[in-house]
Amino acid sequence: MKKLLTVFTIISVFASTVYSQTCGYLLLTNNAEVEMSMFDKKGNPSGKAVYKVISSNGTEAKVLSKVFNEKGKELSGGEGTYKCDGKNFSVDMKALLPGEQAKSMNMKDMEVKSNNASIYYPTNVSVGASLPDNEFTAETYAGGMKIMSMTLRVTDRKVEGKESITTTAGTFECYKITSNQNIKAIFNMSIQVTEWFSPNIGVIKTESYRKGDLFSSTLITKISK
Repeated sequence: MKKLLTVFTIISVFASTVYSQTCGYLLLTNNAEVEMSMFDKKGNPSGKAVYKVISSNGTEAKVLSKVFNEKGKELSGGEGTYKCDGKNFSVDMKALLPGEQAKSMNMKDMEVKSNNASIYYPTNVSVGASLPDNEFTAETYAGGMKIMSMTLRVTDRKVEGKESITTTAGTFECYKITSNQNIKAIFNMSIQVTEWFSPNIGVIKTESYRKGDLFSSTLITKISK
């Protein structure tokens, strides 16, 4: 089985709306683009995910995402909806699909039907807070016939502390958020995820563990607007 890479959506600064003080995320800004590099369990580069805003009114945006392997070959692509209501920033949960799983859900000549589940990040984060559980379901069809179904559950989300993270994109003050993820498809897999979230910047870094061992990681490496 190929290694799976948990790809988290990146979020960042300034949206010119009435919510500008609480919804200032880059991926609510027209033409903004974010690059997140992916690494395997040994820290070797295994690809990247690129997110580009194709339309936004400041509180809701359509974002084009593409996943590439370590040689630069595009594996998958799709559109997601990003929203902010002044209290929470929400992202389509399909943005959390591992790279190989996303590839299988977005192949040409296939239709994907999914629910509208989103994952939420509060605009005012606090250490010790528990965040809501979330569940995403999807079915893939070819020629009108269902060929695969998948469920992704994210549970036990908790803000564990604060840390500073430095990348090629800059230095960010982050909240450390842990969660459990369970994927049910043609196989079942459970992983433990730690992400570093910078308010008004977004998810800067992630680490995924399986049975206590590092499984994969991601790191924001480029921001442009």
